Amino acid sequence: MFWRRKTGRSDIVAKNGMVAASQPLATQAGIEILKKGGNAIDAAIATAATLDVVEPFSTGCGGDAFALIHKPGMKKPLSYNGSGRSGSLANLESLREKGWFEMPFRGGPTVSVPGAMHLWGTLLKEHGNLEMKDVLAPAIGYAQDGFPVSPILAQHWHYIPNVLRNDDARRIFHPNGMVPGIGAIVKNPELAEVFTEVSNNGIEHFYTGRIAESIVSTVQDDEGFLTLEDLEKHQTEKTKPISTDYRGVEVFEHPPNGQGFAALIMLNIMEEFALSELHPLAAERYHLMIEAKKLAYDDLHRHNADPAFYDVPIDELLSKEYAMSRSTLIDPNTSLDTHSLEMKQGPDTVYLCTADGEGNAVSFINSLYMGIGSGLVAKGTGIKLQNRASHFSLDPNHPNKYEPGKRPYHTIIPGALYRDGDLYGVFGIMGGAHQAQAHAQFVSNIVDCNMSPQEAMDHPRFNHDQVPNTVGLENAVPADVQGQLRMRGHKLVHETMSGFGGGQVILRLDDVWIAGSDYRKDGQAAGF
Repeated sequence: MFWRRKTGRSDIVAKNGMVAASQPLATQAGIEILKKGGNAIDAAIATAATLDVVEPFSTGCGGDAFALIHKPGMKKPLSYNGSGRSGSLANLESLREKGWFEMPFRGGPTVSVPGAMHLWGTLLKEHGNLEMKDVLAPAIGYAQDGFPVSPILAQHWHYIPNVLRNDDARRIFHPNGMVPGIGAIVKNPELAEVFTEVSNNGIEHFYTGRIAESIVSTVQDDEGFLTLEDLEKHQTEKTKPISTDYRGVEVFEHPPNGQGFAALIMLNIMEEFALSELHPLAAERYHLMIEAKKLAYDDLHRHNADPAFYDVPIDELLSKEYAMSRSTLIDPNTSLDTHSLEMKQGPDTVYLCTADGEGNAVSFINSLYMGIGSGLVAKGTGIKLQNRASHFSLDPNHPNKYEPGKRPYHTIIPGALYRDGDLYGVFGIMGGAHQAQAHAQFVSNIVDCNMSPQEAMDHPRFNHDQVPNTVGLENAVPADVQGQLRMRGHKLVHETMSGFGGGQVILRLDDVWIAGSDYRKDGQAAGF
């Protein structure tokens, strides 16, 4: 049994279908597709495409995406990598010859091949019930006719004008030099045209012809490295998901180049301690989880890279023996120092999940990386271009060093839970470097504290920043608990100086779905 909920939002229970996303308009788009005969896969793509329009700074077809998909009777999810590769016009030596010691945050050099659209089309072709034109219809409607700006989006919009780099970006997202307020109607008719063209001609039309030419010319005009051949060669990769057993619940994540293995390492270390015997808000529980996070992210920063270029020692890192040895480094009364490599992190991503009456479920994450990505919009298309390549290292000895045709270190990770050989649920929490540590906290809330989905998502989180070794705690963590953590040596920062993301969850409860949507976002879980 779940605990009685203690947060303002109720868990949502439904039998025939469920969608949870960070914008209610996108959630309703997914529900609309389910009611029209689509399955969870169709609904996921419709929701993702709608988020491209109604939560524009966080996501889009000009970014990357990852998915875990459950089909009835399966004992583990299917795993899809929809991330793109670096451009072929530069290599590490040429960048270092420019005098660069790190990648820039924005602009043409930070744009890698957009992988999201190819993943959308691949999933529909392999698992969907509907056609692309049906699935993209809600997004096309909002792009053509406009959508009203939501409260949290309106807050974020004020930070966007300073990073817009070309005229198309300014024309769409800073019209007439104005920042849209709550309820303002915003349109993107050129993106509607792109979606219509892809609906009529297939996803290949995105990676060749006028759309690809616009992407490449926009990037190269801003000194970037993509070519038409880079886009033409892009393919979605079907991968093998990784997992660990956490007290009888098998937790699945996407393998590298994503950071999901850090969440699994963290859970393995946490399993060495009797967290279920501690109060959910106990200082000792937070301390042990923070320390486990430090150790897990040390491995993450040393090893996460494109496995086509670097042999990530994933079996060793996920072994229980390794976790046991790492757990001995944790002192119950003293905070660990950290000496990890510095990695730039960006908070802007969307996570969504869907489920249907046939038992299909999707865990899906789509991102531009930092807010509005590179700051570039491909000319005449309304497509925002990601800045994921900014995450490459220019250290020639680092596994994540820049190389042509290489997938960069990725923060975005979808999650899934299985119990007794069947699906328990799908979940995810966006927020850059926060994601893996948030996944582990959420799983512990469910497994160790027996919380309902909504309460587990809303429970006060910590966000540890590896390099300065500081801990952000949400204000709902009691003052005496914060004091006890300071006594253990943790350097705490105010809630407003940290990021805690936002997530969605759908779990299986007997023959129905039960879902929650994080109060930290404008989102909504809905079903029928």
